[in-house]
Amino acid sequence: MPLKFMYITNNPTVAKAAEKGGVDRLWIDLETMGKEERQPGMDTVKSHHTMEDISVLRKVLKKSDLLVRVNPLYDGTKAEVDEAIARGADILMLPMFRTADDAARFVELVAERAKVLLLLETVDAERNIEEIVKVPGIDEIHIGLNDLHLEHRQCFLFEPLADGTVERICKVIRKAGIPYGFGGLAKLDGGLLPGGRVLAEHYRLGSSMVILSRAFFDAGTSKDVLDMERAFGSELKAIRDYETSLSHETDAFFEANRKEVVNVVRKIVQDKAAQRVSLDSSALKNMEQRFGGAFYLLDTKLFRNNLFELKSAFTAIYPNFNIAYSYKTNYIPALCRIVDEMGGYAEVVSDMEMEIALRIGVAPKRIIWNGPYKNPAKEEELLLLGGTANIDSIGEAERVCAIAKAYPNHILRVGVRVNFDIQDGVLSRFGFDAESEEFCRAVEMLQAEPNIHLAGVQCHFATRRLDTWRPRAEGMFRILDKLGVVPDHIDLGGGLFGKMPDSLKEQFDSDIPSYKEYAEAIAPLFAERFKGDKKPLLLIEPGSALVGDCMKFAAKVVSIKNVRQKPIATLLGSIYNINPTLNKKNPPLTVYAMGGERQSYSDLDFGGFTCIESDYLYRHFDGDLAVGDMAVFGNAGSYSIVLKPPFILPNFPVVDMTTGAVVKRAEYFDDLFHTFRFEAVGEKSYA
Repeated sequence: MPLKFMYITNNPTVAKAAEKGGVDRLWIDLETMGKEERQPGMDTVKSHHTMEDISVLRKVLKKSDLLVRVNPLYDGTKAEVDEAIARGADILMLPMFRTADDAARFVELVAERAKVLLLLETVDAERNIEEIVKVPGIDEIHIGLNDLHLEHRQCFLFEPLADGTVERICKVIRKAGIPYGFGGLAKLDGGLLPGGRVLAEHYRLGSSMVILSRAFFDAGTSKDVLDMERAFGSELKAIRDYETSLSHETDAFFEANRKEVVNVVRKIVQDKAAQRVSLDSSALKNMEQRFGGAFYLLDTKLFRNNLFELKSAFTAIYPNFNIAYSYKTNYIPALCRIVDEMGGYAEVVSDMEMEIALRIGVAPKRIIWNGPYKNPAKEEELLLLGGTANIDSIGEAERVCAIAKAYPNHILRVGVRVNFDIQDGVLSRFGFDAESEEFCRAVEMLQAEPNIHLAGVQCHFATRRLDTWRPRAEGMFRILDKLGVVPDHIDLGGGLFGKMPDSLKEQFDSDIPSYKEYAEAIAPLFAERFKGDKKPLLLIEPGSALVGDCMKFAAKVVSIKNVRQKPIATLLGSIYNINPTLNKKNPPLTVYAMGGERQSYSDLDFGGFTCIESDYLYRHFDGDLAVGDMAVFGNAGSYSIVLKPPFILPNFPVVDMTTGAVVKRAEYFDDLFHTFRFEAVGEKSYA
C-alpha cells in the first residue's frame, strides 16, 4: 500500500504546491511547550505556527487532509483541541505522551470529531506500548525519531531504527491493527542515511505514513510556485516509482537493506563519537584545580557507541537480540541509565545492584538476577514485580517454588543457569550441571508450578576466547532439545574482550576479537535454527567489553627517586584504582607535561600511594617525566570502581568527559566511617 506523505508548512502557497505534487497531509504544528528545552541548539524545526494558520490552509486545500499537532497534554489541551477542530483540522496529533491514560484522555477530548494520531516519541510510551494500543479510539500512531533518539541519549536520529527499537514497537502496533509510520524521509539519494534505504525499511516494517523532511524539500529555498510544484511532483513521482519496485522485491532484498542500514548508521555513530574533545595538559590542569591530583575520566559518548556497535553487530544477523549489561563490572548509575535508555536489560547479582536498577527507573521486567547467592526476601520482591531470577541451585529452586505456592495469582518469571563443558579447560562453579539429576529435578519442580513461567536458560563462562562461543550456543541448543522447549530468551552470559590499543592486545596470549567476530560466531547459528515465528530473544551479558575502554584514570606524579639505580615515580593513585584484579599487564599510558623541568628516564616504574610493596601501576616506562606531571591510564573502566577497597585513601571523583558533570564525587572520611562507633562501647553493650 502506498505511503501517506506528510509535510509541515503554514504557507498556503507551499501547501497548494505540495498538494498538487501528491502530498497527502499538510501539517500545522502548534507544539511549542518544552521543545526548545528538549532540542537545544539542534537544527530541528521549531514551529511558530498559530491557530489562524489552520483556517488559512483549510481554505486552500482541496483533497489533502489537514493535520494539526497540538501541545503535549496540559490544562489548556481541551481548548486547543476544540479550536483546532472548529477551524477545520481533519487529524489531531498528540506529542510527548507517556501512558495509556494520556492516550485515553486525548481520545476523550477529541471525541470522534477528528482522527486521533499519537506521536510516540518518549521512552515511557515505548515501554507502555502494549497497554497504549488497547485504548479504544486511536486511529494511527507515528513513531517520532527526533525526540525518541534524544530520550534514548543517542546521537543520530536513525539509531532507534538500526538498533531494532522501531521494529519492536511496530510489531506491537501491527498486532493491534492500528496503522502506523515512523520518522522522516529525505530524497531517495539524499540524507546521511539515504532516503531509498529508509523507504525500503518502511515497506519491510509495514509502515503506512512518513514525514517529508526539510532534506526532501526546504520551502525556504524557493519562492517560485512552479519550481515548488515541479520539485514536489518530480521527487514524489520518483518515490512512488521506487515504491512500485519495492512491492515486487523479495525478503532477501529487504534483509540485505536492513543490514546495510545498520552498517551505515553504525558508521555515522562512530564518526560522531570520534569527534569528542581530546585531552591535553591545559584541560588536565583545569581538572586538577577542580578535582585534585587524581580523578577518573568517564566517556559516556564512547560507552553509548560501544553499546550501539555491539548490539548492531548481532542484530544485523539475528534481529531478536539484546544486551543485559553486567552491573557488577561498573555500576556507575550514569552508565546503567544509558543502558536502560537504549533499551538494554540490567543484569544484577545482588540486592544492592537490583536497588540501583530500580532507583534509576529500570522496569522490573527488564531486570535479570544471576549469581550463586540471592537475598531471599529481595529475590521474592523482584519475582513479584515481574523481574526474572535465574536459579543456581536446587535449594533456590525449592525456595522459588514456595514463593509460587504462596502467591498463586502471580506469574513468576524464572530462568535456569546451566553449566557444561565448552573445552576451555576451566571447571565453572556457576549453574546446574546440565547432565545431572539435580538439573532435571529442578526443571521438573518449576514446570510443576502452574504460575511459574520458564522464561529462559542462561550460562556463564569467564573465558573470553572467541573459539569458546560457538560451543556455548551449541551446548544451549542441546539442553533445549533435551527439555523440549523454546524459552522466551536464551542467555549466553558474558565473557567478551572489549576494545583496546595494540600495546595492550600484545600482552594477551590469544587474539582479541572484534564485536563483529563474536556476532559472526554465534548469531548465524540462531538465525539458522530459529527460522519460524518463534524466535527467542538472544541475550548476552557484557561488562568489560562495553565499559573497559570508556574510563581513564589520571594521577599526579608526587615524587621521583632512585633506589639502587632503579627509578621509581610515586603517583597519587594505586594499582587498585585501575587494576584491582591485579593482573600483570601494563595499561595504556600517556604522560602529560604539567610539572617542572623534565628528565629522561629508562625502565622507570610507577608506584602507588599505598604501603603495599606490590602496588605498581606500570612497569618499565621509558620517557620524559617530572614531579607534577599527570599520568593518564586508559582502559580503566572494568571493575576499577566496584573493586577498589577503602584502603589508605578514600576513592577519587569520576568526571564525565562528554558533559563535564561529576557523576561520582570524591569520597571523604565520613563516607567510610559513619558505620563505625568512635565512642567507647561498654563491655556488655551489643547495640
